[in-house]
Amino acid sequence: MIKLIVTDIDGTLVKDGSRTLPGELANTIGALLDKGIHFVAASGRSQISTERLFASFRDRIYYATCNGTLMGRSGELLFAEGLDRKLLNELLADVRTIKDTVPFLTGAGVMYADSDEEEVIRWLVEGYQEDVTRVADMGAMPEEFVKLSVYDKKHRSGETFRSFCEKWKGVVSTSTAGAMWLDVYKLGVNKGTAVRWYQKFFGVTPEETLTLGDQQNDVEMLKAAYHSYAVGNAIPEVKETARYVADTCENGGALKVFRTLL
Repeated sequence: MIKLIVTDIDGTLVKDGSRTLPGELANTIGALLDKGIHFVAASGRSQISTERLFASFRDRIYYATCNGTLMGRSGELLFAEGLDRKLLNELLADVRTIKDTVPFLTGAGVMYADSDEEEVIRWLVEGYQEDVTRVADMGAMPEEFVKLSVYDKKHRSGETFRSFCEKWKGVVSTSTAGAMWLDVYKLGVNKGTAVRWYQKFFGVTPEETLTLGDQQNDVEMLKAAYHSYAVGNAIPEVKETARYVADTCENGGALKVFRTLL
């Protein structure tokens, strides 16, 4: 019996950058919650963006945002793992040498940017409903940050960031999210550690857990559950990791899986 669902958002539940949940999907999630199944939205999105997408369930579901570095529910932060400040500045300096990329930092609240890439920032604000604060120099800020995100203007993230990821392997966790993004966060923290944290929190086993994903940053999450699903549009690595392959995101693959639990 499934007692815990942990699912990716963009490319799995909804199309990338969606502002709202489709009505039928929202109704089904509500029915799962009414049945007593715990629901966790696990995403590279920030806490604010995720809460806004799930506004109608704000007090009923949990989050594992910024790839598992922030966990909690509306108004309650249960877990946070930030990047070392000195290390973060080194990462920022290195990534700024990569052409046609735009870095962002995310803390427990808003995202920060020090670039003049208006189109990308507008897309984050209008599409993902992120709060993006413009600053003169992100490297000079004293706040703690949980994630460095880097946008690839060429939309070839795997190729663009390959050397960077190899260089910092074993120092930080890195994962691509679609063709546009690289996420960098504390070593040893990921969506998989978030699943195991929630399993312990709720007293649930891997055999009672269902996970869904589509991108590289979902691989560890799928490994943490017996009932692991890749949506049909997932990258090959995700399909190879998952126990099952559902229909595509566009065809409501996650919705179809959820309906089998009702």
